[in-house]
Amino acid sequence: MLDRVLGKWLLLLTGYATVVASGFMIGVGGAAKEAGPLACLSYFIVGGLATFAAAFVFSELATMFPKCGGIWEYTKQSFGEEHPFSFMVGWIYWFALLFGLNVELVSVGIYVHELIPSVPQWTGALCTAILFLIFNYVGVKLSTIVEAGFGIILIVSSAMFIILGIGQLKPELYSNFAPNGTFLPLLKTLPFVVIAFCGFEVVATLAEESKNPEKDIPKALIGAAAFLTILFGGFATVLFGLLPSAELSGQAPLLKAGGMIFGGIGLAWLSIQSFAGSMSTVNGGVMGQTRIMYAMAREGWFHPVFARVDEKHNIPKGALYFTGFSMILVSILPTITERAWVWAGFLGVFGYASCYIIACFLLIYLRRKYPEMRRPYRVPLYPLTPIIGIVLYSLAIIFSGWEIILVGVIWCLIGVAYYYIFGRTTRKKYLKNNTVDM
Repeated sequence: MLDRVLGKWLLLLTGYATVVASGFMIGVGGAAKEAGPLACLSYFIVGGLATFAAAFVFSELATMFPKCGGIWEYTKQSFGEEHPFSFMVGWIYWFALLFGLNVELVSVGIYVHELIPSVPQWTGALCTAILFLIFNYVGVKLSTIVEAGFGIILIVSSAMFIILGIGQLKPELYSNFAPNGTFLPLLKTLPFVVIAFCGFEVVATLAEESKNPEKDIPKALIGAAAFLTILFGGFATVLFGLLPSAELSGQAPLLKAGGMIFGGIGLAWLSIQSFAGSMSTVNGGVMGQTRIMYAMAREGWFHPVFARVDEKHNIPKGALYFTGFSMILVSILPTITERAWVWAGFLGVFGYASCYIIACFLLIYLRRKYPEMRRPYRVPLYPLTPIIGIVLYSLAIIFSGWEIILVGVIWCLIGVAYYYIFGRTTRKKYLKNNTVDM
């Protein structure tokens, strides 16, 4: 068992800070292209609905099964430990965290290079990887304190940008509010909006280390969903009133807006905010990826080395070392091909959306099959809430394009092959050794 050392505020700020990174800046340009200024409503309405649905669903599931496996734990409890579907859900979620983390690691390297041109992009990413591995090795409490610090910085900075930006708005930029129509363009923004919100559910993987998971996990998840909806909706609204939609499709529209309105100070300020956002996502990704891998390894689905726990710091060191290896590998990957991390981001979005859909189905399945089970938290407006989540995240995948779907399906097929060739073998060895020990 891992130590229960995390309170509600550390969990809340972790959920918030883990998400506020380059995803918004990457996605807002695509959303603007699809819907024009109407896209600002996507963050409030479509993104908000999807994120709140996921927050409510994960709150019920996490308080029913407060362990570190997250969505994999819930699936295992629903269909059994040996079911191939249970393994596949863990496989997909682990992969989503793996690539969601590493995309932001590359982003950190880019920001470091922009701020200090003499530092190569891969060097900044590599140093960041080592830094957060050290933080996470010392212990989860330090990691979440660091994450909470980033969260406070991001909340204050975001609020300042929105408040100051309101005074600089150009109403004429909203005049052609829906240049491409309303309903369909709004749906087409979903993949770009989901990029911004993905990852907040990492709080659920920390349930085993929460002091009071039955109360604190729902507060953290729902609070993070509220923060993020207000933040991204406010950011988008201000951006569309500062810059024409066509100018938001650049690589860093937030930095451009800051420089245009506040000069060099604004450019430096928002560069630091973007840098801090990516740093916080890297740290949150390390915590989530390490714990899902540890959870699966300690039950025999990965090699037992990944289930080893450091006795002094009580952290899953085997899984943490593998996470570190993957981070270092991806840090230097862009030196080979610039497109590598873009595809990594696509895979992360596919994995996250797939897991949110599965979570919604699991909640409906458990409500019907096991209505008598204890539920410390119950999803409001059931079954409408999980149905909204299923529909919106399914549309996000559909509108992402066939290339993303194809790559995601290929990864799932690799998972199936691993399960039948290696996974079942390591699981049998685990069960045999565990029976002997008993």
